[in-house]
Amino acid sequence: MRHTFTICVFIAAGAFSSMVNANPFTTCPSKAFLFQGSPVAAYGLNLATGTYTVLQADSGIAGNINAVGFNDIDRYMYGYNSSLKTIVQINNNFQATALNISGLPENITFYVGDAYNNHYYLYRNGAGLYKIDLSPLASNIDADLTAVLITTSTPASLTDFAFHPFNNHLYGVDNKSGTLYEFDIDNGQSRTLGDTGVTGTFGAAYFDVDGYLYIARNNDGFIYRIDLGAVEIAELEGPTATLFANGPTSSQNDGARCAKAPIIDDSEPATIDFGDAPASYGTLLQDNGARHELDGTTYLGFNPPLGKYNGPDNSNFEDSDDDGVGFVTAFETGLDSAIQVIASSSGYLNVWFDWNQDGDFEDEGEQLIHEQPLTTGSNTLIVRIPENATPGQTWSRFRFSQQPILAATGGSTTGEVEDYPVEITDTPLSYSYYPSSNGWTTIAFEDNWPQTADYDMNDVVFALRYTTVVNTLSNNVERIDIRGKLLAMGGSYNSGFAIHLPSINASSINNSTVQMRINDIPTQSPLELGRTQAIFIINDHLNEAVTPVCGFYRTQQNCDQSISFNFDLSIPLSEEISADAMPAAPFDPFIFATPNYYHGSAFSQAPGRSYEVHLADHPPTEAFDTNFWGLQEDTSSAEEGRYYRTQNNLPWAMEISGSWQWPKERVDLLQAYPGFAEFVTSSGQEKTNWYAIDEGNTQEIFMH
Repeated sequence: MRHTFTICVFIAAGAFSSMVNANPFTTCPSKAFLFQGSPVAAYGLNLATGTYTVLQADSGIAGNINAVGFNDIDRYMYGYNSSLKTIVQINNNFQATALNISGLPENITFYVGDAYNNHYYLYRNGAGLYKIDLSPLASNIDADLTAVLITTSTPASLTDFAFHPFNNHLYGVDNKSGTLYEFDIDNGQSRTLGDTGVTGTFGAAYFDVDGYLYIARNNDGFIYRIDLGAVEIAELEGPTATLFANGPTSSQNDGARCAKAPIIDDSEPATIDFGDAPASYGTLLQDNGARHELDGTTYLGFNPPLGKYNGPDNSNFEDSDDDGVGFVTAFETGLDSAIQVIASSSGYLNVWFDWNQDGDFEDEGEQLIHEQPLTTGSNTLIVRIPENATPGQTWSRFRFSQQPILAATGGSTTGEVEDYPVEITDTPLSYSYYPSSNGWTTIAFEDNWPQTADYDMNDVVFALRYTTVVNTLSNNVERIDIRGKLLAMGGSYNSGFAIHLPSINASSINNSTVQMRINDIPTQSPLELGRTQAIFIINDHLNEAVTPVCGFYRTQQNCDQSISFNFDLSIPLSEEISADAMPAAPFDPFIFATPNYYHGSAFSQAPGRSYEVHLADHPPTEAFDTNFWGLQEDTSSAEEGRYYRTQNNLPWAMEISGSWQWPKERVDLLQAYPGFAEFVTSSGQEKTNWYAIDEGNTQEIFMH
């Protein structure tokens, strides 16, 4: 929570200095300070990670405090109070005392300021740049201070600026243009240093002892870092602002920091976890390396990580405290690998691999896992190694946090980063597609089996595409990928959809690395358990998987809608099966009755999983109840190898190799496509193009 405690101070500002502890800061603190709200609350901000805490809930003075700066001479902070229209001194208890000031324009509020070398500077676009000598306060807090106008030339629209620790210049970023400005405090002259690439209300600006400028954006809390050294060396490249950490958001925000302090104070116990990969991957703080504030509850493995000051914990990776990731299977190009991740709590995982071994995680496709939710304990993840990954040793990065969105570098307020070397081996693969690499085959079902009923052949319609991956050295099949999309569902019965791989046993499937995504969301392996055959249940209740805009899904004219059910299934094989012995695509797609739902008068009770409808002359799976053969219009005969046909050879399921427009709801297939009757009676010798749109009655066909 932002406010964890409240301290109320009921003291008049003028009497404040004699009644409370008004001590300065004892050291030059590494923390940055933010002042927000009214009454003003003071926050301590770790710029390295974005972690912040409430240091004082009420600074004891009415109104906002803006234009805050840290004076490293007397070690007080100074700011501008919007209610009293005066400057204030802020002590180490973050309590504010109003000061006596003259020389500032009346009825003008200042939002931009900083302190340097015992002077306090105020700036406002259109009002001018002012300097105030703070030395009289050393002997008398009630001393009269005078503001001196340096210049009225104020070209930049700023909400804060900061002093460089060593070159006596002020720097700030224009909110509207993102331009970085440098100001000479002797004459107020300014020069532009280029476009930072970011815009917004940057209510707080800071420097560190290494000359890096930090700007915090109010609306999202993003903290950006700008390398001033790079600007001076190569002005043509521009002063690029790099996202450094995520801090607190606020509509009103101002900050101060001792510019001569490092970002991380190595005199205190280490509270940040860094990565272990080589520096080029973004590991050290100066390279905006990946880093996490230790919160004691969010980490990888069984033990909390040890804090580090900057970068790898030691030079020997085997001795690091990283214990949260286990690589279960080898990393082979083009194939899938299982990774076990141990999480101390729920949170989010982001993972990168340097596939091309160029020393960074910045190339397309190198973030392999995005915002993956983890549960407490063991989590198994399946990743696919790109076919073009460079064989040999490379690096991976695992970042676990309560923040879902993280880059490969930058700070995080919680969690842990673990870097691991991985070995990639080259596997020569070939790919074959059905019906083609970018085409689809259409599978249509009538769910009234063993009756023909309305025979509109639109009760379940899927488009499918198959990819078979073969090891060219062994000629064995490594993997089968199946993509599908539900095109239509006009059935009133409740149905599920599955795919069976004929002649392949479930034991031949490497179920630990089977992957399926429904609408791009990972789900558990769909391999049907307890079966000898390799059967994959894509969905057991399609009626709940889609929401029709009318009574049915994409079968009624003027009731078209976007496709809302897609799946991607990847099936790796664990046994050596020759490509020559593989069944032919489209294998054996089928529908079955959703358990516990009525499915027609032919059945005395809900048939459930024992009811199946397959393509013509495809035998059912072991789950089918053979007592259903011969019911009503069915003429199936296992002895003859005849399945799912009527006396007139009409099938209850069929494949059209290509795109196809199905009949409208309750329109008989023979009415929509008259040529289908001749195609069936001729055993497929005549009217082979019966399914073409120009062969049908378009007024009876669902058009989309």
